[in-house]
Amino acid sequence: MNPESRTTPLLGPPGRDRFKRAGVVASLALVMASGVVGPATATAGSVADRATPAPNGGDKCKPRPHHEHRALPDERADGRNWCKGPTGPRGPKGVTGATGAVGPVGRPGATGPTGPQGEPGATGAPGLLGATGPQGQTGATGATGPCSGIDAAQESPDFEVRIALSGGRTFAGIRDQRTGETQHFLWTNLSTHPDYPSGGAAGLPCGVSVNAHARTTTLNRIKFDIVTTTGQIWETSCVALTTTHPATLTCADRTGHPKPWLLVARQPALDTANFDALNDGA
Repeated sequence: MNPESRTTPLLGPPGRDRFKRAGVVASLALVMASGVVGPATATAGSVADRATPAPNGGDKCKPRPHHEHRALPDERADGRNWCKGPTGPRGPKGVTGATGAVGPVGRPGATGPTGPQGEPGATGAPGLLGATGPQGQTGATGATGPCSGIDAAQESPDFEVRIALSGGRTFAGIRDQRTGETQHFLWTNLSTHPDYPSGGAAGLPCGVSVNAHARTTTLNRIKFDIVTTTGQIWETSCVALTTTHPATLTCADRTGHPKPWLLVARQPALDTANFDALNDGA
């Protein structure tokens, strides 16, 4: 093939870029020479500005990849400029959006450990008085309590005697009249004598009496009787001695032992007459 007939090879990307820039500069020179400024002139100026960034303007131009050689000198294939312009002012703060809806309630957490025991609270006020309950049944009759009693006799101008029952015990007393009414009684405890009624079939002493005889001798026999809770009659005796001042009672036998209590023969009974007691074969 003839070398003259060969087609002149197309300019590569660098050559085309320089060619375009030279054409733009020539067009601007022609327009300025003719004194005509129009829209084309502004467009050419804009292209020239994009093509030649200021050396110290702060803009940064990214190197174009090799496959972008068909695009315009300062434009990428996607239409954006390769040179990054200065950062613009920050726009106004956007309006806060509306509050979103409340989310669903979460699951209850695990139960925590038991806390320390608190201090006792103050004592509350007394409650109201309750209604009176029904009356209860009458209880059983209790045992008969100890009886008490007293009896007196004076058959001599020298002394007087007493018998007193108190707290289940029987006492015989004597007071000498020869020394004045202020003389104290002298007491003998007859409850310590043998066979003193102390319960069971005999019962407990519940009544007392004294029987004295007027005599001119210095030995005056005095009888003391008790009636028990079972209706029995028991008897013992003492001797009043007036040979001493004051007079005293001696309630012992000739051996010095206390005289015992004796159950009286033929105890009183219902519907019993005197002649029945005398003719009962005793």
